[in-house]
This record gives sequence, C-alpha cells and structure tokens, in this order.
Amino acid sequence: MKIGFIGAGKVGFSLGKFFSEGGITVTGYYSRHRESAEEAAAFTETKSYASLADIAKESDALFLTVPDGEITSVYEKLKSIGISDKQICHTSGALSAEEAFPQIKEYGAYGYSIHPLFPISSKKESYKELGDAFFCLEGDGPDLSLWKDRLTRLGAATHIIAGTDKV
Repeated sequence: MKIGFIGAGKVGFSLGKFFSEGGITVTGYYSRHRESAEEAAAFTETKSYASLADIAKESDALFLTVPDGEITSVYEKLKSIGISDKQICHTSGALSAEEAFPQIKEYGAYGYSIHPLFPISSKKESYKELGDAFFCLEGDGPDLSLWKDRLTRLGAATHIIAGTDKV
C-alpha cells in the first residue's frame, strides 16, 4: 500500500509522519503551494509532486487533507485524471465518504473517511501522539477493515461507523 497526500498542512504532515514511522509507505505530497509539499516531503523523507496526476499515478491511496470545503472539488479533479483501483480518503469529521466522493464506485474507486478525533495543533509534533488518538472510520469499500487494522497496529483506537451516523 502506497499512500499519497494531497494537502500539506497540519493534518497531512502529521498523518504522513505517523504512517511512515509506523512502516506504512508514504509516496509523498502534492499541494497547490509547492513549498508546502516540499516541506512536508522533507519532514517525512518522501517526495514532493508537481501535479495531481503524478501523485495519483504513484499512490494506491490518496488522502485529501485539504479544508473540508475543498475535498469534493479536489476529488472532481482526480476523477478527470483517473482513479480506477484507488482508495480516496478524507479526514473530515463533518462529511461522509459518500457526500465527499459522489458516485465514486462508477469510477472504479472506493471512498473512505478516516477521521482522527484529536486536536492536531502542530504539523511537526502532533504525529507523536496519534498512536493515542481515536479514529472514526467509514466508507463502503472492501478495505475499511484493513484501515482499522492498520491504525490499530499503530496503537490508535478505532471505530467503524455508518456514513449516516456522521453528523
């Protein structure tokens, strides 16, 4: 499993470092601000990507760690590139995977919401505490239980919920 991050703010930095230190392969970062992607890539010892197409090509799963209001628009751009056989994930506590990624199955992909119930206050320090965080997971793809297992192995508590229970 190779994970790419679209968005290089506090959440992207923290999850990327948390995953990579836990032995999960992180390909790198794409951000509309190239400098942010480069900084996140340096922090996680991964790669900075110049385009959505490049990071999508090299990643099995893409975490959209952008503001909630941008998630669906980034997803729309990814659809035009091609997302077949990809896992598209967001970290919003407000949106279900179905709301964020309408008709994703028609594109041969699966959508997940992987939301840490944790205040990520520092892009370079918060990752150290994510193993003690609680993650709510939802989505309708076949890999939801694998995400639960991955996070549990990293020390996090997890709970799978229905998209309709997300408020």
